Amino acid sequence: MQIDIAAIRASLHLWYLFLPVGLALFAVAALPRFTRLPSSSLWSRFALGFFLMAQLSAIGLANAPYVSVPLGGEVLRLIPIVQFDPSLLQTSWLPDQFLLGWLDLLVAAFAFPDRMRNAVIATVVFAGFGLELNQAGVNASGIMPQYRIDIHDVLARSAGALVAAFLLIRARRILNNRAVDARRKPSLATHAATQAPSSVLMIRPAGFSPNPETAVDNSFQGAAVSDPEERRQVAVAGAIEAAVVATALRGAGVEVIMYDDRPGIDTPDSVFPNNWISTHDDGRIVLYPMATPSRRRERRMDVVEGLGERFAVGQLLDLSPLETEGRYLEGTGALVLDHIHRIVYMVRSGRANEAALDQWCDAMGYTAEVFDAVDQGGRPIYHTNVLLSIGTEFVVAGLDSIPNPDDRARIGARLAETGREIVAIDPHQVAEFAGNGLELTGRQGRIFALSTRAAAALRPDQIATIEHSARIVAVAIPTIERSGGSLRCMLAGIHLPPRRTPAV
Repeated sequence: MQIDIAAIRASLHLWYLFLPVGLALFAVAALPRFTRLPSSSLWSRFALGFFLMAQLSAIGLANAPYVSVPLGGEVLRLIPIVQFDPSLLQTSWLPDQFLLGWLDLLVAAFAFPDRMRNAVIATVVFAGFGLELNQAGVNASGIMPQYRIDIHDVLARSAGALVAAFLLIRARRILNNRAVDARRKPSLATHAATQAPSSVLMIRPAGFSPNPETAVDNSFQGAAVSDPEERRQVAVAGAIEAAVVATALRGAGVEVIMYDDRPGIDTPDSVFPNNWISTHDDGRIVLYPMATPSRRRERRMDVVEGLGERFAVGQLLDLSPLETEGRYLEGTGALVLDHIHRIVYMVRSGRANEAALDQWCDAMGYTAEVFDAVDQGGRPIYHTNVLLSIGTEFVVAGLDSIPNPDDRARIGARLAETGREIVAIDPHQVAEFAGNGLELTGRQGRIFALSTRAAAALRPDQIATIEHSARIVAVAIPTIERSGGSLRCMLAGIHLPPRRTPAV
């Protein structure tokens, strides 16, 4: 086979530009903080411009001989592989098409930074078949010369897109792991660990509503609201209930740091900040990877910076880039922490990835207890904090919701060996959010905050066990509970050390 050097040289000068730009796009798309880039960013605009330039260049790729055909010649090659023209391999056809698919995938990655499957589909549909259809349209218009239409072009570009997607996913995982490993060293700001913090973070919601995105795997959630007027009423009621909770906690002597929702951003679940942020006694703040796009918009650096102004923050551990790999870990909804003994309990679910948990434990110095749990109907429970609340001297645990008897015995024994008294609740009580409480430290000692619905589900003997060490403070939040979470989900406990006042 004789290589057509002239045909290769005809397209080579394009790759002097395409290859450096492609490598730059790959480097940016692989960065852990890539998903934070807004769609209007300079990089996104540059990528769009490059995409258009690449497509226009590809139509008549440096006038390569394999692109056009003489008038009256064959312009269509069908799918059967036997119709492939081996002479194409003597030209730059294969690397041209492969690298075009590679570059188009990288551009699509800017449009779908956390949905690689969508990026691949868009590349194949628009940059693969779409380019061939565009050339077919040129042929139909009678423009000279006519372009060759070949399914093998689509196959070669698709191969380039798939290889680029595979390498991009691998690069992201390596960089994400490296970013987490770099934060294994404990922060210097430490103080004694406590199970019951005296401060909490809350968000005053502006557009609260049961979120259709999260209803897929949350069996505790009610129906979505479609009527505009009802939606407005629900939003108002949600804001009122959040204010009532804050007032009740402040009345008990708990410091409540309340932030207003940001205007113009659709975050129906923003009232549940504990899923995207957690704070720790060693001065670290952790940001978490969320399963649904609407919930990712809840993460706020102004909140992180505000906490840094009031408390001693030594380090920010940002796990949110794990979203690009489909690895989710929704904060202290997925993780229930024993801060004193440094044990984390996690129910397996689509919102709680074990690989992400391993990284979290390695960085934070915790040991993990992982198990499965189901609701009354046998459906997987979406968040661990629905069935487990750990206090200083007691633990409320829905052990009967753990279907595997070995797991049930193991988790029960692990909880008991920490010296806490176990308040075992049944699946019906779990469904009433009796396990979704949070122990806090108030003005006159510890309190156990939960909803009135949850408190009503507890038996007198269970209440007595809890109130032996913490007074129950119950608040009615029926509207907010329509979203499948209760009072504990509304509270992100603040375990950060106090900021030291400099000596005068």
